[in-house]
Amino acid sequence: MRKLYWLLCVFLLSPYLMQAQDGEAFSLEDAVNYAERNSNEVKDAALDVAHSKAQVKEYVSIGIPKISAKVEYNYFLQIPTQLIPAETFAPPGAPIPPGEEYIEAQFGTKNNLTGSVTLSSLVFDGSYFVGLKASKGLLEMTKRQADLTRHNIKYPVQKAYLTVLIAIENRAVLVNNISNIQKMLDETIAYFENGLVEQLDVERLELSKANLETELSMVDRQVELAHNVLKFQMNYPIDQKITLTDKLETLLKEVPKEDLEGDIDFKNRIELDVLQRSEHLNNLNVKRYQMGYLPSLSAFAMHQQQLQRDNLFDNDAPGFFPTTIIGATLNIPIFDGLEKSAKIQKTKIERDKISLQIKDFKRGTELEVTNARAVYINAKQRLASQEKNVALAEKILGVTKTKYKEGVGSSLEITQAEQELYRTQANYMNALYDVVAATVDLNKSLGK
Repeated sequence: MRKLYWLLCVFLLSPYLMQAQDGEAFSLEDAVNYAERNSNEVKDAALDVAHSKAQVKEYVSIGIPKISAKVEYNYFLQIPTQLIPAETFAPPGAPIPPGEEYIEAQFGTKNNLTGSVTLSSLVFDGSYFVGLKASKGLLEMTKRQADLTRHNIKYPVQKAYLTVLIAIENRAVLVNNISNIQKMLDETIAYFENGLVEQLDVERLELSKANLETELSMVDRQVELAHNVLKFQMNYPIDQKITLTDKLETLLKEVPKEDLEGDIDFKNRIELDVLQRSEHLNNLNVKRYQMGYLPSLSAFAMHQQQLQRDNLFDNDAPGFFPTTIIGATLNIPIFDGLEKSAKIQKTKIERDKISLQIKDFKRGTELEVTNARAVYINAKQRLASQEKNVALAEKILGVTKTKYKEGVGSSLEITQAEQELYRTQANYMNALYDVVAATVDLNKSLGK
């Protein structure tokens, strides 16, 4: 009964055990999404966005009314003495003795307790309102920079993913070649045992098989390395297994004709949007410094209660005395030592530099797209040529094997035909990778 119980548990858990053994499964889209969620570059960009949001709040707070409260207590060990002219209290015309021109007087009490509440607010400041637009524009530009980071993350992931699939495809070709040569070797051994072929024919096939098995071991390591590169690009744990669910043939789609011949839409490139936003921010900064020449107005209101007593806890003594003040401050800039003029000049220079960067970016994008299109077309033509070469090499090998079985061919011809097939297969795999890389580079250049 217990044995049946354990068998049932193994049966129910077998899918999960198999998944743990094979590792987490990813389609190409899943791999890109995983990279976007876990990439440190994307996380750093998200922190930049959060930092910009905090900066906007900090700048907005400048124009928000502020309320502050203060309690101040003073105990006078010695009450300050004031000198009052003696003539203030003397009868008119009465003489004042020498040395008694001033009367020493002490005003106030030992204890002085003051509580106040102050309200202050910015009424008008042109540079503040323009700066408010600039801070919000900076936040939007930071968000676009974060979008650009996420956008650029996917391209190396795509290349790495497709590289793994190509390595796996290459391994499958080698395994098939080993299987075919093993069949041929078995047949040749049978012929040799019957005295129909020489020992040399068997040894040639054994050598070819050994070479293929050695190459298979190398390809196995290449597959492992390709997986590790993919994990690194995804920020996936290197020591954990990973399984790819997409097939190579489903991902290698034809590039649309308009991508190869159509006009370049620069708006698809996030980099251009970031540059244009930076140029707009510099224009706002110029305007902000120019608004600094205008007067600024702020207002305030304050109410305080003051308690003055020699004995702080004597309830029979006078209580709190109120004071309320309402006022405004008008700040009129007259001459700042040409500080704002220098800032305006510097900001205009930065704006003009960005304008040049935009022009260079457009020219560079045109060159990038033109080259990417040419590389893709060449890669596709080379791949088509290599497909024909592989088919032709397979046909030649088939004919050579037939001639050998019929006794009109030699094992040397078979070996030469096999080597030619392996060479064309390797060329085909290289051409396949070139198409993959060219497709990703073309999409990147177009901003797709």
